[in-house]
Amino acid sequence: MYGVDQISTFLLVTVRCLSFFAIGPLFTHQKVPPQMQALAGVATAVALFPTVPPAHWVLETSLFGFALVIAREVLLGGLLGTVAGALFAGVQFAGHLAGIQMGFSVAQVFDPNNNEQMPLVGRLQELFAALLFLLLDGHHILLSALSVSLQKVPPGHLPAPPALLASVTMVGSAVFLLAIQVGGPVVAALFLTDAALGFVARAVPQMNIFLVGLPVKIAGGLALLAVTAPLFGAAIGPYTRALEGQLLALLAGM
Repeated sequence: MYGVDQISTFLLVTVRCLSFFAIGPLFTHQKVPPQMQALAGVATAVALFPTVPPAHWVLETSLFGFALVIAREVLLGGLLGTVAGALFAGVQFAGHLAGIQMGFSVAQVFDPNNNEQMPLVGRLQELFAALLFLLLDGHHILLSALSVSLQKVPPGHLPAPPALLASVTMVGSAVFLLAIQVGGPVVAALFLTDAALGFVARAVPQMNIFLVGLPVKIAGGLALLAVTAPLFGAAIGPYTRALEGQLLALLAGM
């Protein structure tokens, strides 16, 4: 027979995994049904619960106390998912900047699930980043981080407040840094293209520079995306390998 402490601890581990998969990478895409997110969270919790030592089992009898520890698990799982998902947020931001420079802002993909418009280049680069993330065993890093989180921060606990503040700062800086690394070359080259088209417009005023420049920028942008694809992988690789250290730093209270 299972005791109350075992059942309550399993529920807390499940809540942490569900919160992580609801906010973290790979499973937050609109095409992934909520049932798949829930199945992944429960399956991960079933696999990780045996790693929780009996000394860390939670026995909470009051309803308010159990609601409080559940809120802590939701917060911790969300923080881990946010740190892990910063990679894809930075990639999508970089693609959005490149899409604006290429002229794709006038023709975006309408997303009926979120009732908003999504940039074409951002969605393309996000899918490319997800493929590289899986090829680099990023999903193993995520599962390993969840397993270590149960040892570093037992169910019902939270890291020190300085670690939570540091994680927010780290995520923000990582998003902008990755956006510059991924989209910087393309945006800079397209800016030079705009400058060249401006000189052409001044030299040949009779030319309709808008009609000429738009296909030139689209073709040049697509060519630049193809040429800089190795740089894209070079930027994703180190971040993926450093992801485990970032998650462990959050759990260690650094």
